[in-house]
Amino acid sequence: MRKKRWYAAFSLCLLFLMNGCGEVQEKDASLKMTFLDTGKSDCIVIEAGGSVVVNDTADEDDMDAICTFLDERQTERIEYLILSHFDKDHIGSAAGLIRRYEVGQVLMPDYEEDSELYLSLMEALAETQTAYVRLREDVSFSLEGIEFYVNAPQEESYDNDNNYSLITTVANGNSRFLLMGDAQKKRTEEFLESPAAGEQYDLIKMPHHGDYNKKLKELFATARPVYVVLTTDPERTRVEEETVLLLESARYSALYTDEGVVTAISDGRNIEVSQR
Repeated sequence: MRKKRWYAAFSLCLLFLMNGCGEVQEKDASLKMTFLDTGKSDCIVIEAGGSVVVNDTADEDDMDAICTFLDERQTERIEYLILSHFDKDHIGSAAGLIRRYEVGQVLMPDYEEDSELYLSLMEALAETQTAYVRLREDVSFSLEGIEFYVNAPQEESYDNDNNYSLITTVANGNSRFLLMGDAQKKRTEEFLESPAAGEQYDLIKMPHHGDYNKKLKELFATARPVYVVLTTDPERTRVEEETVLLLESARYSALYTDEGVVTAISDGRNIEVSQR
């Protein structure tokens, strides 16, 4: 049986003490979240004040685009690199980023993958002596007043690798964001049983590039988002008709990354979302 969530949160607080878990939190810190246009893949850059968190690293051939974005912001250090799971369109550029930038810690699910990209990731971690944690429990940490909560898979194994996805929430004052990785029905159901499921989220990153599962209606009814971001290729190959109907029925503001980079900015009270 898994340990209780309070114990996991306490343990992580000790683990991350050097990175700010024990610091006095700044209220209403600035938050900028950018969903890069990398096709049917995920790379989300979160700027929490002066700190940077990267959630997934798209495909291997997206490395230059990701680095250009980070270098334009004079990024030298990534505090946390969160890898939702080990599919190629989520860890493609992970090894390259670890070798190019100082990375404080990598968070990943607790399973292994038989792929060249996964092996390259593990080699890069070893070469650079970058700390990493395979999450078996939900964890929380904060950076410059921004609160992060990472929901870990509850089972030891799944038939579908997408269900190993870490699900991340980000909160800045009254603004909340939900990043679903590639979670399918089982993982979405697990998240709905977590403490974070009771919150209202201004923005949801749609799981699995628009793929539909039967738990999404419940998720959206609970989360009541204003904005929904879908990381898609121009053909929108994973966007199912049921997904479109779900988004249209509640008049969510849907943004597809094949139409350009999506940026969300929060001052802790208001959220502004734009696309270019």
